[in-house]
Amino acid sequence: MINIKPFENSRICKTDQIEKMFDIISYKYNFINLIISLGNDIKWRKKISDIIFNYKPKNLLDLATGTGNLPIILANKIKNINILGIDISKNMIKIGKKKIKIFYKNIKLIKADCQKIFFLKKNKFDLVTIVFGIRNFENINNVLKEIYRVLKKKGVLIILEFSISNNNFKYIYNIYSKYILLNIINFLTKNFFAYKYLLKSIKKFSQYVNIEILLKNFNFKNINILKLTYGIVSIYIANK
Repeated sequence: MINIKPFENSRICKTDQIEKMFDIISYKYNFINLIISLGNDIKWRKKISDIIFNYKPKNLLDLATGTGNLPIILANKIKNINILGIDISKNMIKIGKKKIKIFYKNIKLIKADCQKIFFLKKNKFDLVTIVFGIRNFENINNVLKEIYRVLKKKGVLIILEFSISNNNFKYIYNIYSKYILLNIINFLTKNFFAYKYLLKSIKKFSQYVNIEILLKNFNFKNINILKLTYGIVSIYIANK
């Protein structure tokens, strides 16, 4: 087990700690997400894939791709699509490569820092996606700058991220996350600290970061926000 907890050691940057943390929890990550989201994780990814389908992208970049769940859904859904998935966790990418090895020749997964995608050509992608990853980036500004660079003119950025519900459901969610969710996680995995961080990061990110304003600051246009499951997650859609 990792001997530091995310963000408790100021001498080690957030990016390095995130990389180590996801390497550790990679093998149970998808299973635990499915359980603690009460199956909604699948529904959320299905919804974003339906939205992406309408754009019929030929070249798509999926940042913080994890084990490649979204690329696989899209490869089954959209003909003649080429997908590049990038994630900082070598273990996540390793699992993803095993999943795509035989049947998904149009998906390429690489281990790299999503904040440093200078090796990608500008104006290359029709669409860029980030699913539950933007809050884990140490330098969000640099990520958005690079996304803008690699997107084609009028290309689309779609972000799926947790948000704070603005209705009475937030009280139910708070009770679930505080009194039930942590107990479930503690039962399912020994790496309790990692999921405790992830839950804290959701609340902190939602309180202090406004994705819509960030997108406007980087010249993204036509910003639309779609709230799902009583607002606990949101899909952000924007054009270059």
